[in-house]
Amino acid sequence: MDQEQRVLFELSGVTKVYRIRDGIFRQNREFAAVKNIDLKLMTGVSYGLVGESGSGKSTLAGVLTGLIQPTSGMVRFAGQALSDLLRLNPRSFRKNVQMVFQSPYLSLDPRWTVRKILEEGIRELSAHEKSARLNESLELVRLDTVFLKRKPRELSGGERQRVAIARALVMRPEFLILDEPTSQLDVSIQAQVIRLLLEMRVKLRVGLLFISHDLALVSQIAEEIMVLHQGQMVEKGLRQAVLSSPVSSYTRRLLDSIPAWL
Repeated sequence: MDQEQRVLFELSGVTKVYRIRDGIFRQNREFAAVKNIDLKLMTGVSYGLVGESGSGKSTLAGVLTGLIQPTSGMVRFAGQALSDLLRLNPRSFRKNVQMVFQSPYLSLDPRWTVRKILEEGIRELSAHEKSARLNESLELVRLDTVFLKRKPRELSGGERQRVAIARALVMRPEFLILDEPTSQLDVSIQAQVIRLLLEMRVKLRVGLLFISHDLALVSQIAEEIMVLHQGQMVEKGLRQAVLSSPVSSYTRRLLDSIPAWL
């Protein structure tokens, strides 16, 4: 899956405004979840997106996956307007960009076996190709093929999240978006998932966007770090530069909140 590094996502002036009813008289007002975002994401690079709850992280993830339409600005994927791509060839985009969600308990259908969960996105392949893909994806997340017969309720939280990652990898995507993928796991399981993602990135050279409120966690996996605050991109740069010489006071506050022993 090695690929020549190239621009995959390009965002120009992306803004998403919601209209909400607020106050005692339920008056309409506008709320900008993300504001004037300019961003380029490359293949084969791991990115971290950090911000507190309500900063716009999930909105930006929704824009990147095409689940949320921006109010203004342009989103391009591999040089093509994402809106056009989703209209003309949505399956191609969904194959190349996969998402791993926050909750391993809600993101897997409890009625299905792991086999059915993993095969859902590769139904068009031959039986032999399916078997090879299943074995490959399970090996990448360090799960035995015996798990194919199990249902989500028979798995631990860490195992469920590994299945969710395997479901994304079975499509052989170019880019993975992981929205708080470890926030509902205990610390020891978090560390296992982070190690797994680091190994996977080296093996596959797949691009990653790891979204979290935890700067210390993001710094373990991201080559480049971006910081969102109140919908605005207040920091963007290589990991070492952001951690050692942040330009934003908000980033400095995030750094100051990291325990000294980490």
